[in-house]
Amino acid sequence: RLCNNLANSRPTPLPMPHNRFKFHAQPRTLGRQEVQTVLANSFLSRWMPQENRFFAMLGAIARNVSVGADAFGKLREAAGPDDFLRISEQLRDIEHTGDAMANEFYTALDQTFVTPLDREDLHDLCSALDTILDLMEECTGFIVNYRLAELTPPMRELIRIAQEASHEVEVTIKMVKDGAHFTELQSHLVRIHALENEGDTVFRLALGDLFQTQTNAIELIRQKDIVEALEGTVDATDDVAD
Repeated sequence: RLCNNLANSRPTPLPMPHNRFKFHAQPRTLGRQEVQTVLANSFLSRWMPQENRFFAMLGAIARNVSVGADAFGKLREAAGPDDFLRISEQLRDIEHTGDAMANEFYTALDQTFVTPLDREDLHDLCSALDTILDLMEECTGFIVNYRLAELTPPMRELIRIAQEASHEVEVTIKMVKDGAHFTELQSHLVRIHALENEGDTVFRLALGDLFQTQTNAIELIRQKDIVEALEGTVDATDDVAD
């Protein structure tokens, strides 16, 4: 009986799902945000221009230059060799930080195929910023190694000018990062050039006075080297503006 029942029975058909799956007639086009997300998570993202990344890095480097300039400016109030040495060591640490930031920038530049600005211009701008700190650290090295007892008035003036120009450089880089119009940048660029001209005037007068009044040959060479190094630091700030 069981066999007959099985033989005569018919399988009950399974219910078919209704509208379980839906298919698009045409593939959906990805939106702009979705495309950017895909690129960001892909290997190709490292080759695409990343304006914010580069400008943010330059802004951080310029900020470090200002920090170094403030340490450099403390030389004007330094009481003697002990203060000179302390400031020199502080500036050396800041300069090493700047070198590390510059190397990170160069690495990012090498790993990016399309850059927001000309690759050589970005490299030169980073190098010019780094040079400011290098020359500040070099100046303090001269002052310490030459056993200078105190700074002369022209030396203090050149330090002041270099510090002020460095702050102008930071403002200019920040304005570029924020997309400021060129006319807004112009006043700061003009100010940097004016400070460089002021530094040239101080340098020429100091050099002329030094050769006219200093009779000690060793002291003449010592002061001349330091004044030249300080004037070179001021010129370095103008190189960034150029």
